[in-house]
Amino acid sequence: MLFNELRRYAAGLAVACVASAGALYAQQTTPTIATAVPGNSIIPSSAADTLETILTARATDTVRSEKDRLLGERRDAETRWAGLSDQSLRLRAAVAELKDAISAATAKEKLARKDKRDADRIAAASEKRRMERSLDLIQARFGLREAQAEAARVERDFFDASIQAADAELTIAERRDLVVPDDPAQRTAFQELTSRWLQALRTRAARAYDLEDRRFKVIEAQMLLLKRQRG
Repeated sequence: MLFNELRRYAAGLAVACVASAGALYAQQTTPTIATAVPGNSIIPSSAADTLETILTARATDTVRSEKDRLLGERRDAETRWAGLSDQSLRLRAAVAELKDAISAATAKEKLARKDKRDADRIAAASEKRRMERSLDLIQARFGLREAQAEAARVERDFFDASIQAADAELTIAERRDLVVPDDPAQRTAFQELTSRWLQALRTRAARAYDLEDRRFKVIEAQMLLLKRQRG
């Protein structure tokens, strides 16, 4: 009898130890975070709407006023380009003339050295150095004029692209109130006009990038000229 009581007590103690160990392990591990999953998935109305207004044209008077301004600036850029191109050609000719004069002075210096005419040799060498100094300056001025003429040409192209973008925007602004939203054909035509406007804006952005690059080169040419003038 006593033996049976002891055996039942030992079995109960073993079960209690196992339960306690299991509870302790559960406390030491990271609990699993439950994620609530709704029975029905609800899509927000904003996510379901796939139509978006890409561009909104300004008032027609505003666009026309800007186009007039662009046309004037385009004419100014064309005038600057013509004048700077002419200056560039003149400086190119001056560079070629100075190079020929330096070659002649070099030949005169060699001949004077051969004939042992020191005075003539010294004079020829001095004249050559003076012309070489002038050549450095004129070459720097020529480089600057070329850079400025190129910048003016690209600026003219930028204004051309800007005018085309203004024309595309003006077309949309004039037809915007005439489009019937429920008419698929008119809606498609209006979307085609928007596509043309976007293409014009992309071209204008590319020209603006090119223009900034040319302006950077103008500054580099100005720095070179300043360095040679100070040198």
